[in-house]
Amino acid sequence: MTALNRRQALGAGLALATLPAPRLRAQGKPEKLVYIGDNQGGWKRALVEEVAPAFEKETGIKVEFTLLPTDPWRARLKAELGARSTAIDVAQWSVGMAGWMQPHVLDHEEVVAKIAARDPGFDWGDFLGGSKRAATYDGKLSGIPYRITTGILHYQKPLLEQAGITKAPGTFAEFLKAAQAVNAPPDRYAVGIMGKQGSGSYSSFASWLYSAGGQLCDFRTGEVFINQPKAVEALQFYADLMAKHKVVPPEATTWEYDEIIAGGQRDRYAMAQTFAPYGTLINDAANSRTAGRWAWDVVPGLTDREQSRTWIDGHFLAVPRYTRNADWSIEFIRMACSKQWLRRSAERANAPPRGSVLRDADLAAKLGWPPVAAQAIETGIPTPAHPAWDTLEIPLRAGVSAALLGQKSAKDALDEVASDWRRGLRRAGIGR
Repeated sequence: MTALNRRQALGAGLALATLPAPRLRAQGKPEKLVYIGDNQGGWKRALVEEVAPAFEKETGIKVEFTLLPTDPWRARLKAELGARSTAIDVAQWSVGMAGWMQPHVLDHEEVVAKIAARDPGFDWGDFLGGSKRAATYDGKLSGIPYRITTGILHYQKPLLEQAGITKAPGTFAEFLKAAQAVNAPPDRYAVGIMGKQGSGSYSSFASWLYSAGGQLCDFRTGEVFINQPKAVEALQFYADLMAKHKVVPPEATTWEYDEIIAGGQRDRYAMAQTFAPYGTLINDAANSRTAGRWAWDVVPGLTDREQSRTWIDGHFLAVPRYTRNADWSIEFIRMACSKQWLRRSAERANAPPRGSVLRDADLAAKLGWPPVAAQAIETGIPTPAHPAWDTLEIPLRAGVSAALLGQKSAKDALDEVASDWRRGLRRAGIGR
């Protein structure tokens, strides 16, 4: 990620508690473990640059990272795991991959039990409930959470205070009122969104959908909810921010991940519902024009703050069924996901899934957003993991985009999405 590459690397001299020495295992020791993951963002820096060398020093085993762009990463895992290849020892996967990954990885309830037996201080209970839900598909835990992202409200507190708004907007109406009060085009608009018709569309819209009480569909029965009244109300509100109220930068229709960060750094907007860890980058004194101005809260609810619901997604570390080095793969994951190393990873752009890390007082004082993320993750709704979701998401992107551009009403756009979804679910053998 461009913004991440610009950040100065933090010192690696953080004092870490000594990890328990691994017990002797009957399994032979390999020269290396092969890790397959994606190369997006810098959140794996602690994993690659610090955890892996510490693991090699402790065990004598090198970790070889193959980090690929999203599509090649997924294709590599599908091809090798589908062929039952023994060449992958640690597989990194994200929520939307769970449906097809699950048959190829160990039951990670058993992995957790093995880790707990080796390291009683690992503390599985410290992992946030939302992170465990996101790592579970069809009732089976399919990986150990390493990174959990969620959508929270980022806002420039001084700008809202200058407009007489003394607390974060807690409802849709309060959000619109605040947006209209701080909107100052063409130099600064009120609201940043990821408006490009692409992979960021879902996460930019989903918090509004869930906080309005809307739903997607039922992957068991094939019932579609995306065009029901609550979902329509959510999309109409979201689209009106751009098409009707003009409180969104016009260029936001080209924005995705890097652009929402850069827009906050360049003072192009006063508020945004976006990835929680982006707060570190938007508020980065070395790169941001707006550093020191940002505050964070959960996303607004429709008519009450208690209705706030957001999306959660993330990345998990899993042991493939076919590796010959399962015992050592588990040992690497134990180390990577320990309290000590996840605390360190938070300093290096990761969004850890542990409550003790996100609620750490020093980290909260330094970064600001982690306790809010912890709160949001507990009630968050994981990105759909059913294999059919990849097909359904494409028409949803088009429908959201059409509403943002004012080409269709939210009702017409979502009626069309629902029609596409019904056909797609039937083709997947779901429903009638």
